[in-house]
Amino acid sequence: MKNPTTIFLLSLALAFAARPLPAELRLPSIFGDGMVLQRDKPVSVWGWATPGEEVKVTISGQEAATMADAEGRWIIRLAAMKASSSGTSLDVASGDERREVTDVLIGDVWICGGQSNMEWSMRACRDADIEISSADYPSIRYA
Repeated sequence: MKNPTTIFLLSLALAFAARPLPAELRLPSIFGDGMVLQRDKPVSVWGWATPGEEVKVTISGQEAATMADAEGRWIIRLAAMKASSSGTSLDVASGDERREVTDVLIGDVWICGGQSNMEWSMRACRDADIEISSADYPSIRYA
């Protein structure tokens, strides 16, 4: 399994390689409703906006700002946040534009891959009906 930091940096590099129209405030698709941000570690938020425009990011009472570069790219590094199982909003604003990512949890992020048994269906498990009906864990997110 690859190092999670390497995977994150590769994802970041690929996200910045794409160049959307610079006049539109945008976030890469990695940021979406229901996502989980890593607890107790600084978190980077990035995207695109009008070149030279100020971009503000707000989450859980924390606000940070930066300027979009000449190509419209921006990145903000948020301070570490404590775990929280209640959803919050990640708000990004630039000029008259605003993007809101809802139901964001702060917790542990796990990146898993490479094992064929990860595709194992719950229906194939012993006592599947009992396991499925009792599985009520809204703080666990799967993507």
